[in-house]
Amino acid sequence: MRIAIADDLETDLHVAASKVRQYIETSYPEVMKNLELDTFHCAEELLENFAPGKYDLLILDIFMTDMTGMEAAEAIRLQNENVPIVFLTTSQDFLLEGYRVFAAGYLLKPLSEHLDEFSHTMDHIMPALVESDRCLFATVNGEKVEIPLKNIVYVDINDKHKLTVHLSDAVCETTMSYSQCQELLMEQKNFLECHHRIIINMDYIKRMDADEFIMKDGSRIPISHRRKKEAKIIYMRYLVHR
Repeated sequence: MRIAIADDLETDLHVAASKVRQYIETSYPEVMKNLELDTFHCAEELLENFAPGKYDLLILDIFMTDMTGMEAAEAIRLQNENVPIVFLTTSQDFLLEGYRVFAAGYLLKPLSEHLDEFSHTMDHIMPALVESDRCLFATVNGEKVEIPLKNIVYVDINDKHKLTVHLSDAVCETTMSYSQCQELLMEQKNFLECHHRIIINMDYIKRMDADEFIMKDGSRIPISHRRKKEAKIIYMRYLVHR
């Protein structure tokens, strides 16, 4: 799991990072071994290092000099619709503006005086993050690898009858059976089997046409006639509840 925190006040940045680590160590100790916590001293520095899919959670101070946390969030939403964003603030005046960027929560500063609110916010956010941090364990080119489920765009069977995992930046052929992969992916709320031996990650859908899904990377994934009605219902439900 990778979390980024941006605050232009060194003390507040240190406190936020410390509280996040303490919370995860206490509530989700299994996450600690893979936790990466990046800290930034301004919004511009965060944006320079940001890429879609890189972070699982962003914690941004609203009142940063030059570019504010709200402005950074607006820029991030143009690249990534789904990453949860939590704001650090000394005032609740920006609550309404937060709806524009689908803020996952607000943390009042100083955090040391609002630990109950901090824990409540993290309790609300973390279960979904832990679930999305799950991996597909597969053998690729003779090596055992962990493929984060959140990085999978879709899986299918290639011409050699091998399971192929399509990522946003790579394609992996694996010895895992389709049924094994299917069992894992279909437990997740964001995966949909839209065709025989094709499972897509709905987080990467750009739009749904009559007979296919258009993915954000330009891939066109067919929808079988038999699954069309069910696929539409599942996708509409996903859009409402994501």
